[in-house]
Amino acid sequence: MSIIASHHSGGELMKNLAYKGILAAGVAVLLAAGTVGVDAQQGDKLASIKARQDFMKDQQHAVGAIQAFAKGTGNRQAAIDAANKLVEMSTEMSAKFDTLFPPGTSSTDFPGKTNAKPELWQHLDEVKAAPAKLHAAEVKLVEVVKTADAATVGQAMSATYRQSCNGLCHDSYRLPLKH
Repeated sequence: MSIIASHHSGGELMKNLAYKGILAAGVAVLLAAGTVGVDAQQGDKLASIKARQDFMKDQQHAVGAIQAFAKGTGNRQAAIDAANKLVEMSTEMSAKFDTLFPPGTSSTDFPGKTNAKPELWQHLDEVKAAPAKLHAAEVKLVEVVKTADAATVGQAMSATYRQSCNGLCHDSYRLPLKH
């Protein structure tokens, strides 16, 4: 007879083993649930990064249509439509800001997946004000695109984005893009 059996009756030994088995299974389930929760959070954050990048690509596509007009390779109506799209998107960015830029989605959190510097979240009030400022600049840009010659549109486009996108956010809060 074993030492354990000499101190416990057979029923107590089975209850003790069953209890420990259930306890171990419970711990395993909790650990697995925690891992699933962490994986889900990571997935949500990656989805936010992708949504942010897709949003910026859509903005860049609209900018490209305006630049094409400025270079003489695009038409004015496409540039007007693009400028209006930018105005609409800057309004959307204000509304979607927390979804597009949740904490924990910086280049430090997801190296190689995003170029957003962690400093962005340290200056959140300043960064959250940027879409409204961008919107105001883009409203003015629409008028220039509607009425000015191609060279003036190109100059206005460059000035708008130097002062708004780059000046308000990208220069300070985005890693340089790798080409």
